[in-house]
Amino acid sequence: MTITVRTMATAAALALTGLAVPAAAQEYEAGRVVMAVDQTDLAAIVTSLGHKVRELGKGEDTFVAAETEDGIVYLLFGTACGVNGAKGCQGVMMQSRFDLPQGTTLATLAKTNEAQAAISVTADFEGKALVFTRYHVLDFGVTMANIRENVNVLLAVVDDAYPMAAGKE
Repeated sequence: MTITVRTMATAAALALTGLAVPAAAQEYEAGRVVMAVDQTDLAAIVTSLGHKVRELGKGEDTFVAAETEDGIVYLLFGTACGVNGAKGCQGVMMQSRFDLPQGTTLATLAKTNEAQAAISVTADFEGKALVFTRYHVLDFGVTMANIRENVNVLLAVVDDAYPMAAGKE
């Protein structure tokens, strides 16, 4: 197994922030088929995209908070973890959250959800948050590249969906 300079740099950066993950576990293998993922798999997807890992879940919490080069913060949550004897999580919830824009209404949310079927857009009016979500089921196996591409879909659609959800279109 070859450990790249990028992998070592990522592991070193995580170690400095107290979020150390073994360097070998951080390697992204596009063709690897998975039926469940763990936190190191989620972190590997984030780093393969060239994004910054901002936070990792602790203990039993399987999540990664990440940031794109454009400053978009997103979360990858492992779901259906340990279900039916599976080691790891059989689903991945992908979310990007923003402060709730003043122009967001139930009508703008409905319009955005109709126009952007690849994601679900919701608002927490009390908590003042606008949330973009994509859910990925791993049943029967998917490649790591497929999960990675689903993250790309979320991020690409957020660019188009945000103005509509914010009532700017």
